Amino acid sequence: MRLSQILYKQHIGRQTRLMWYLQGKRTPVETLTEKTLAAKGIQVLDPEDVLKKPHGKPKFDFTSLNLLEKRPPTRDKNHPDWHDRPCLTYKDNDLLTLGLPQAQDITKTVVFENQLPEAVESLIEDIPEEYHNLAQKTIKTSVIFDAHQELLPKVKDPNRPAFNFPRLMGITDVRKISNLSKKLIQLCECINGPEVSETRSMLDNVLLSFPFEREFDLHQFVLTMDMMLMCEKPLTPSGHFNEEVINSMEIPNLHPLHCSIGLDEENIYKLNNFHPLVSGYHKSHIHTIIAYYDPSKVKHKSELSSTESQTLGRALLKAFTAAASSARQRFGLDVKELPEPITVQCIHSDGKWFYFSVYQLNTLDIEGKNGIKNYYWMLPKLDLYKVGGYVRGTPVLEGYNPEVLKTMLAFYRNN
Repeated sequence: MRLSQILYKQHIGRQTRLMWYLQGKRTPVETLTEKTLAAKGIQVLDPEDVLKKPHGKPKFDFTSLNLLEKRPPTRDKNHPDWHDRPCLTYKDNDLLTLGLPQAQDITKTVVFENQLPEAVESLIEDIPEEYHNLAQKTIKTSVIFDAHQELLPKVKDPNRPAFNFPRLMGITDVRKISNLSKKLIQLCECINGPEVSETRSMLDNVLLSFPFEREFDLHQFVLTMDMMLMCEKPLTPSGHFNEEVINSMEIPNLHPLHCSIGLDEENIYKLNNFHPLVSGYHKSHIHTIIAYYDPSKVKHKSELSSTESQTLGRALLKAFTAAASSARQRFGLDVKELPEPITVQCIHSDGKWFYFSVYQLNTLDIEGKNGIKNYYWMLPKLDLYKVGGYVRGTPVLEGYNPEVLKTMLAFYRNN
């Protein structure tokens, strides 16, 4: 048997006890602090008097506690917000069953496809290449180089619905479009200078609510505008067309279906007219709304993948709600025939594709299909880029489309 090597170690317990003993015998050094403070009129107290513990057990007032938790009211006729008359609601994560034609029928709107108003198209012009380089850097910082990582939604394969893919960490779609839209708007502000930016202001997560009656049914649109650009003066009406031309453009006929198909019917609701700002504020007019499209939240009730028509219908209802709430805020809650049209610009995006549209509200009398109609201009889908992310560990941005920045800049400049 081989003996192990002797380890020469020193126990420091004795030295530690000696150090404590020596430090306890030290004489405190007189710093003259007390005399200096007393000369200046500052009172010095003994720590034992301040830290003296009170005698007896502390008393606690239990009457201030609500030991019985209030249960939420039951969602039946006993609910305080219960109404016998149902209300058809449309909210942020809803999609219309029939898409754009259904949105046209509900809001009495005619659509001008693949075009924008002349006032906006005249502002779309070429800009220096350096601004496009800045836009590409903005895309990279928002889509690729953002260090914020979250658990991404589950990946599903329609051909293998029961297969569980590993969860991934990355940048969520909402964060991508939020950072991207804010930085692009900031770039538009830098290009135009303070003369234009001083007349604009930006709001985030603005809740708008617009209740109305149509064909003896009660409706309410409760929608959140993710970003809203406000201005001092309302936008100039975009179009004044010949009545014969407008009458020749028919609103889609959904027969035998009704225009309210697919809307949620609720008996527990509150009818509210929400507008973000009061009329006295100097920047109370809505200029442009930016709506985010999150495919993990915005889904159809049938659980089928959304169509392009449903995406366009969602943008139309967002723009209509913004214009209608602005009309009631300016002209009163009972207004039907507007003294002047209200124009709102809309940008609908998921961070990669962009839909640019302009809505002009001419009337709030949306019964039937005849008479004054509302106008809606829209461009086809524009992809900001084709590939943006990491390819084999390398950051890649390919297929940059300069038309997106040019159109957004025209929207920002439009008065």
